[in-house]
Amino acid sequence: MAQKNYNIVKNLVFSTITTFSSFFLFILLIFVGRLTGVKQSGIFNTALAVATIFEMFVDLGLRDLTARNVSRDKLLTQKYVGNLLSWKMTLCVTVYSIMLIVVNLFYDYSPDVRMAIYILTVSSFLKSMKYTFRVFFQAHDLFAYDTGLVLLERTSELIFGLIALFVYKTIFAFITAFALVRAADFIIALLILHFKISKIRLQFDWHFIKRLQKESLPLGMFFIILTVFSYIDILMLSKMCPDFNAAGLYSAAFRVYEGVSILPTIIYLVALPRLSELFVIDKKRHYNFAIRIVKYMFLMAIPVVVYGYFFSDFLLTNFYNSKPEFFVAQFALQALFVGIIFQYPNWMLNTILMSVDKQKIIMYVGLISLIFKVLLNLWAIPAYGYEGAAVATVCGEGMIFLLNSVYLRFHHLKVPVIKISFRPIIIGGIIASGFYFGLTYIPLIPLGIILGISYLLFLFLLKIFDQEEIAGFKNNLLGIIKSK
Repeated sequence: MAQKNYNIVKNLVFSTITTFSSFFLFILLIFVGRLTGVKQSGIFNTALAVATIFEMFVDLGLRDLTARNVSRDKLLTQKYVGNLLSWKMTLCVTVYSIMLIVVNLFYDYSPDVRMAIYILTVSSFLKSMKYTFRVFFQAHDLFAYDTGLVLLERTSELIFGLIALFVYKTIFAFITAFALVRAADFIIALLILHFKISKIRLQFDWHFIKRLQKESLPLGMFFIILTVFSYIDILMLSKMCPDFNAAGLYSAAFRVYEGVSILPTIIYLVALPRLSELFVIDKKRHYNFAIRIVKYMFLMAIPVVVYGYFFSDFLLTNFYNSKPEFFVAQFALQALFVGIIFQYPNWMLNTILMSVDKQKIIMYVGLISLIFKVLLNLWAIPAYGYEGAAVATVCGEGMIFLLNSVYLRFHHLKVPVIKISFRPIIIGGIIASGFYFGLTYIPLIPLGIILGISYLLFLFLLKIFDQEEIAGFKNNLLGIIKSK
């Protein structure tokens, strides 16, 4: 048990490093706006949204289902590797052909958007292929290799992407460099997988692929729906406001929001394999672990919501100081930060449902929430522009949270979401009050430091962590230190 807990914490450390390396991409996307302006940023983010949505159709839930199944039985590795490589290559060719038809139909008025989509889709497909095979490192408890591959990928993207932007100052040079880096990175990942975990031999067991795809399809549809849910605002803004300025302003706020919304992946990357394993060997420990990760999401979300809201002007001013036209996106950014209170817990609620084979439930929840968000945008965008789209995103996340919470509370694990969230929300209200009243007397950054320390003190004063959690944290931290 001690060794297993130690491995979880060690993997959590690697997962944290992997997640924070995503900020390299965040930096790149900020520089796209800083160096190309509102309109070009709108074109780029529209193209990226389209490419990302098509990317989901070359996965269709295979990545996460593979992580779950191989975590339960590692002897399946070679069969999964060979068949996944063949099937994903088939999907890439098919989906790209469909993409060409759709894009030429919907974006016939903008050749720049079409060309950007063509290149970014290739880049996105390469990322999808690489990320699918990353799960074998995670399932085999080789998080160090996984972290190393991700750091190599994102460091290379940062270096070559910035060079392309500063030298050429065009989105086309940037996305071309991006695609070339991802091609080289995918080849490196396959080579390491081949020599470290399983020999790569192309296989095409149609009955196996058909069964696997059928099982993963509800999960795949969920991720398609979730991706459309994330980017539908940009797509609707680009169609309803075809000068791309509204899409560019919304993207300025959305990229900051997206940058902090990756934090739950720190726990998600470790939690999904662990929860999937516990569900089949120990239901009680599965339930206890599920409760705790939902609590941790609220504890992570509260300071992000409060600090993001009060630091929104500071963030936009510093990120886009060379392009002051982006500064007007402050309200949109504040609204998106409020949505974090739902978005972070949604990660873990969905993870819990995946671990207990409830892929169809999260698919239905996502579909209902997406329809709700689209209908809300049809009213909000004409009335309030990109700011209305930001509010619609918050409402959509709230709908996912509500439906998932109700299902888990009354139909399966009985996760007491209200009880779990009550004390963290109270602490958040106190910290927000501190900002609201304190800014009259204390500058923003010193006040933020004071209230950050206060937040940590409140966690212990209100006994957010039980004795078992504190003891486990101490023991595992000591284990990591001693291992070094």
